[in-house]
Amino acid sequence: MTEEWRSSRQALFVVPILLLAFALRVHGLEHHNIWGDEAFSIALGKQPLPQVVVPDQETNPPLYHILLHFWLSMAGDSILAVRYMSVIPGMLLVPLTHVIGQRLFGRPGAALAAILTAFSSFAIYYSQETRMYAWVAAFSTLSVYASLRLQRQSSPRIKWSAVFLASMLAAAFTHYYAFLVMLAENLFMIWRKHHQRRWLRRWLGLQVVAGMAFLPWALAHTDFISAKASARWDALGAGGLDAVWAGTLAAFGAGETVSPPGRWLGIALLVPLAIGLRRALQRSRRERVLAYWLFVPLAGAWLLGPLMPFFFPRYLFVALPAYLLLLAAGLRASARPLAVFWLLLALLANGRSLRSYYSDSNYAKGGYGDLMAYVQEHRRPGDVLLLQNGAQAALYDYYGQTEPRAYNMPPWDDAQMQPLLQSVSAEYERIWLLMYGDPVGYDPQHELERWLHGRAFRAFHGDYVDGSLDLFVQGEIVPRSVSEMRFGDVIALSGVGIGAGEHAPGDTLPLALAWRALRPMGRDYTAFVHLVDGEGKLWAQADSQPLGGTRPTSRWQPGETVIDRVALPLSGELPPGEYRLQAGWYELESMQRLPAAGAGSLADRTQLGAVEITSQ
Repeated sequence: MTEEWRSSRQALFVVPILLLAFALRVHGLEHHNIWGDEAFSIALGKQPLPQVVVPDQETNPPLYHILLHFWLSMAGDSILAVRYMSVIPGMLLVPLTHVIGQRLFGRPGAALAAILTAFSSFAIYYSQETRMYAWVAAFSTLSVYASLRLQRQSSPRIKWSAVFLASMLAAAFTHYYAFLVMLAENLFMIWRKHHQRRWLRRWLGLQVVAGMAFLPWALAHTDFISAKASARWDALGAGGLDAVWAGTLAAFGAGETVSPPGRWLGIALLVPLAIGLRRALQRSRRERVLAYWLFVPLAGAWLLGPLMPFFFPRYLFVALPAYLLLLAAGLRASARPLAVFWLLLALLANGRSLRSYYSDSNYAKGGYGDLMAYVQEHRRPGDVLLLQNGAQAALYDYYGQTEPRAYNMPPWDDAQMQPLLQSVSAEYERIWLLMYGDPVGYDPQHELERWLHGRAFRAFHGDYVDGSLDLFVQGEIVPRSVSEMRFGDVIALSGVGIGAGEHAPGDTLPLALAWRALRPMGRDYTAFVHLVDGEGKLWAQADSQPLGGTRPTSRWQPGETVIDRVALPLSGELPPGEYRLQAGWYELESMQRLPAAGAGSLADRTQLGAVEITSQ
């Protein structure tokens, strides 16, 4: 069989794998919302080029955002366009992994490595993200391939020296963790070529050239990076080992969109990985590069843990090809039935992860687009949107619309906050509040939320991946006299107010409920208000902890009165007529309602009176 024939057969095998890899990487490219880091990259890429390369703009080096700058000018900023840029290096990983596998342990092992790379949920996930991880992985992998070509030569030659330098510098200027791959390459080459002094001097000369080329950026970026450093010495303990070593290897094997039990599928693949590692250490000196390539970055990330504010497995995407190549080597070294079992297990683990990625909302990358879509669908002329937490600026720039008008809210203790709130509440009847991220970082006491709850009626609350959305409606209420109603022996209803004027389908019905604590409560109860017709059919409801959860019952003091303002959304299909309002309390975990006692009360709820719904 001629070499041309072998190459043709190999191409016929690889091309379908490439096509499958492409299909998996473009499928559902627009399924997930743009999330915070992606929005930041898009916003930075849109800046003038001199601004993109300013050292204090981004934690990472600037090459990715330089490329993104030009990509945006050509392709636009649609979700498909901005994410497609990462599909390109994600695709390149498949042939790069294949040619490295072919160089190290032949065509069958290379084919397995290509299949595993094509199906890798971890690789697909970050090949569909507007960030630099797929690019740094492709650049680093190309540098490893170039170093293997140099290794076979009697002295480093110009062609592959240039490819190595270009790819390694491209990786280093894309993400700092590329230096861990460079460290792995150097440790391997020193071990492999320590007896060839002349060759090693030329190799180290290449490293000096790379270091000198990167030095100006490193000096310019040092202050910015130093400001983000931390001192988490506990990262060297068991938690750090689990996050870096177990967490990364499990994610490499089964992806990141798996449940805790599904993570064990990734852990199980450590068995064939260990078989592949044993083969690499025993059978061929050159295959040991895979051990260096995988474990030096893992060890480096663990040792760097105390200096890093946090760690995510995506930082080590640069080592994923080494994992997949060792896994392929382990399959090749196993008996055929066992190899088939391990291959099917790997495909099952990644298939489950991909299914969760596309169908399980628990693994959504972001929810800001859904949140803004809800605002656009339900807004009315004259609404206003309050944006709390300036970190959402890039996301709002991407998804925001000209209507409703939006205000970026200052910190609660800022002197401008109170005048701005007074001005907004005087001008607008309906106020949307968008709280982004974790309020602990910008409003731990929920002061803005509490201020709105004290002056308006909450008509909607929604939790999203990126934050929460509330709609507050201002309006007048008419007090109604009610006898005191008791719920269990813990809460009493002492007053009710219902929105003034007529109420029509499509409107909101404001309610003010005065609750009094009878004794200390060690639990957080949830209040409900229902609108029912004469036959008891439920037409509208509002369930929440008091003041939108900012004043839970576990904090109430005996005798304290809390006035909770809610607004029932009235469906546009609500028939005109007389309806009854009912209210009560329940424990969320058990859904057990508190018993009600008092004149006109039912077993587990009380009557608040009748309300007339008029025609539109």
